[in-house]
Amino acid sequence: MTTKTNTSINGKDYYRIRRKIDGVQKSFYGSSKGDAERKYREYVTEKAKRDKERIQFVTDATFHDMASEYISTVLLVSSKYANGTKEKYEQAYRCHIKGSQLDRMKVSDISPADIQRHYNNLNVSKQVLQNVSKFMRGFCRWMQMMGYTYDLISAVELPDKPDNKKTEEIIVWSDAEIHTITDACTSPSEPFRASFVPLVLLYTGARLGECLALKYSDVHDGIIEIRRQYTHGELKEPKYGSSRQVPMHPDLEKAFKEHREWHRKEMKKNEYVTDYIFTTETGHLYNAPNLRRSLERFYRGIGIEYKEPHTYRRTFCTQLCKSGVPIQVACNLMGHKNISVTARFYASIDEQEKKSAIERLNW
Repeated sequence: MTTKTNTSINGKDYYRIRRKIDGVQKSFYGSSKGDAERKYREYVTEKAKRDKERIQFVTDATFHDMASEYISTVLLVSSKYANGTKEKYEQAYRCHIKGSQLDRMKVSDISPADIQRHYNNLNVSKQVLQNVSKFMRGFCRWMQMMGYTYDLISAVELPDKPDNKKTEEIIVWSDAEIHTITDACTSPSEPFRASFVPLVLLYTGARLGECLALKYSDVHDGIIEIRRQYTHGELKEPKYGSSRQVPMHPDLEKAFKEHREWHRKEMKKNEYVTDYIFTTETGHLYNAPNLRRSLERFYRGIGIEYKEPHTYRRTFCTQLCKSGVPIQVACNLMGHKNISVTARFYASIDEQEKKSAIERLNW
């Protein structure tokens, strides 16, 4: 007797039945109607078991339990966020929610008022609270989509907190500091592996991530092409897509040749090959935090107070302003998003000139 079927997939005959599950039509296939019905019953039984386990888990789960699952299975593996953003949100939970009364509560007992109370009691800046809120919005949205809870976050407001935004003061290296640094980098009394880094930062105005991502193939015909940045272990296009070309200063060109010759010898000695200009002794790209610590030791050794690597970029732009370079040219060399960012440096120079003019008054 021939088994009755009602559909064919890839040349093979099946019996298909359709059943509505949680408001959605789902198809089940078998070698016969009875076989398809059996598979439907198995699915429903297994689903009921999973639902029971999930409901029991959610009933007993604390905020901490759910947050840990969200961070490990959703946030940290998401392609939606850059690595730096993931770290920032995870840190917001770890430093400002974990271990709190809210963190210990059962998810089934939490209300928007509990979250509001937690926000109100946080002794943090406006900027930190915003990061906490961004983590919470993603987390609560995930819990709601998973059916673990209802909308907990829409009714919550951000309370006023102190604004710790950085001042507009532009901090740069002084001429004396620059001379000390460049002398130590070009004629070091003690070897400093990354001595070419400060020179590139100073003469190109590149961001640290852009500097660390430079390749030898980016340097040609007297220019340096800035095409990418290396941050949080990822290579990507420069900030705001600001790829650009920067002419090489003669002093930088000389130092580049010396660095390349030294690097060739090391590659041969340590048996690695790379096109990247800045690497560890095993050929891996520098880790920015480690490089900052190396720079701090370097400055301490030459008697210079530590300033963040971005200070070179500010110094580069300030020198362009002092030299009378048109603002549009400076904007292009810096790779600023818009000219208003560059204008801050010109305004700063104007203020310095006004102050100098007043100080020169002699009645």
